[in-house]
Amino acid sequence: MVKAMYELTPRMEQKFRSLLAEFHRLFDGSRCSGPLLEEILVNSIKSDTRSQHHTIWEESRHDDNHDILVETNGQRHFLKIKSGTVTGKDSKRVLTLSGHRLGRFEEDLDEISDYLNKSVSQIISIPYRQVDDESGRSHFYRITYISSEILKGVSGNDWVKKGKQFKAINEYGVELTLSPKMSWQVWWKIPYQLVKEKDEFNAAPETGLLGTLAT
Repeated sequence: MVKAMYELTPRMEQKFRSLLAEFHRLFDGSRCSGPLLEEILVNSIKSDTRSQHHTIWEESRHDDNHDILVETNGQRHFLKIKSGTVTGKDSKRVLTLSGHRLGRFEEDLDEISDYLNKSVSQIISIPYRQVDDESGRSHFYRITYISSEILKGVSGNDWVKKGKQFKAINEYGVELTLSPKMSWQVWWKIPYQLVKEKDEFNAAPETGLLGTLAT
């Protein structure tokens, strides 16, 4: 059974949108990503002082368990923040995410599977697409929530070597890929119906999002 996920409040979402619009007022070249995206999410969570959501975050943190830790109502939420790429259309849409490099397990598929199955990290993915047209450049983002449970459920015997990679599919239909050439980095291809998405928004500053800054 998939556990309940941590989600931003509407006030946090509003702040998140306005901070991304401010980012693109200053930098119009490409997406906001990496530690800066994490910091914007942390500031967004902190902006809703009525929610009593307490965050712990360190820039450029390299922790297997989380990028951001949120404590609320006596519960601890371990969050990993990723960009992600959406491909396909309608029922065939897929969200692709990259995970840790697992070369430290020295190609042991049982140990790799055990490590992946023990993860407690929920993922917040922020897929992005850029549109250039006669009206200028637009930066579209979407907040998506992915439960840690749907990324688990593989054993060492489930992996099949295909070319230079190893692939497995869990009970939810999520395809996991290990890339030995990339230090055994794990990738997930997630059927889009398994994620919870929020409405896509344009963070280009001319859309007026700067005027919705949360207070």
